[in-house]
Amino acid sequence: MLKRILALIVVASSAAALVVFAPNLDVPIAGLAGSEDLQVKAKNLSLVCPGAIYQNDPNKIGEFSQTGKASISRDFAAPAGTELVSEDGVLTVLDPQGVAPQGSALLTANQTQLVSTSSANGLAGAACQNPSSDLWLVGGSTSTGRESLLIIRNPSPVDATVDLEIYGEEGRLELPGLSGLAVTAGKTLVLPVAGLAPKAKTFVTHVTSKGGVIAAWLQVKSVRGLAAAGLDYVSPSIGASQSQVIPGIFIRGAADAAALASANADYADLAQTIRVFVPGEKEANIKVQILGANAKTFGTVILQTLKPGAVTDVSISGLTDGDYVAVLESDVPVQSAARLSRTDKTKVPATDFTWLQAAQGIDGARVISIPAVGISKLSIVDPITAQVQTVLVAPGSTYKFDKPATTLYANLILDVGGMVTNIPVIDYKNAGGAVKVSVR
Repeated sequence: MLKRILALIVVASSAAALVVFAPNLDVPIAGLAGSEDLQVKAKNLSLVCPGAIYQNDPNKIGEFSQTGKASISRDFAAPAGTELVSEDGVLTVLDPQGVAPQGSALLTANQTQLVSTSSANGLAGAACQNPSSDLWLVGGSTSTGRESLLIIRNPSPVDATVDLEIYGEEGRLELPGLSGLAVTAGKTLVLPVAGLAPKAKTFVTHVTSKGGVIAAWLQVKSVRGLAAAGLDYVSPSIGASQSQVIPGIFIRGAADAAALASANADYADLAQTIRVFVPGEKEANIKVQILGANAKTFGTVILQTLKPGAVTDVSISGLTDGDYVAVLESDVPVQSAARLSRTDKTKVPATDFTWLQAAQGIDGARVISIPAVGISKLSIVDPITAQVQTVLVAPGSTYKFDKPATTLYANLILDVGGMVTNIPVIDYKNAGGAVKVSVR
């Protein structure tokens, strides 16, 4: 009898784990009688936006307040029996029967904000994200004149306890104050990374939560001398893999950037850079191929060996103005992102930047909502054929990818008055579907 009870507990636990971590399952447990189909409804799809940018509150030392207003672009398919509710930058599809297939074809959303103040200047953009309990942020700096604010939103009805890990050029940073951070239900925590890891030029941040699920970004900016000169968000990474693709390296003002950097060391970070984190215990041998979108844009190939457990910024030099894509191959799983700078000496400020995360593969239908302002271009690549496309899309429109013959990768690049940001083409869905459980 005891053996039967233990067997039942093990089977039930396994079935619960499958419901949480794998959508649309049909899992037979062989050799057991009395099989029964269980249909598990996926949790309502919810996308959380970061909201307006944060700046130091002039009335409260050490605190931050939001400035201006972010614009949200969204597309909701509105299938029968569903309803979209939106409150304070949190968009949720109410689907009582659980009949609507989840993903970007159901709901996609992003936000952008053009900022021009004495302390922040640039174009910030991000995809609104499905809350999670485990996030990696590849990007940011806390060196002189560089600010990184960790923004953690808890949209859930229960409090979250958050732990952080920060990895730098020499590995994991042993720092106080990284664990047990409380984020109250329905609230946002804003944390200056410089208070934890001062003067860190290169780092990656790992954010985990217990209790409530969270959404997180790094809000990053540059100040050169007394002039604000760039602003963006670092969005979550897709995770570690041996092959990563970063579309959207649209270089403009390469000659201006080189001239500024040669005259002033504070402009050295205008060089295009790929940040790579090796999360395991083995060193990574990487090859980065930079592919041009046409015959006029000649790319390059970079070979490098990277330390395990550490973060490395790999400089991409010698590229002229044009549209490029980075394809990274490694013999061990890595995470990567590219810092794209935009330079125009005729403007004030002369620079802006954006952090491009490695793209999520597109192997089915995919939808992205296009911001209503500026010039939007999709950078699309098929790494198997090395075919690179740049597609101009209309402001305020919706772009739909049909199921491709081979996996594609894409990022949206937005230019507003010479300022630049990016929106990832990403698909979010919650676990649910059919589970077959048999016990005896």
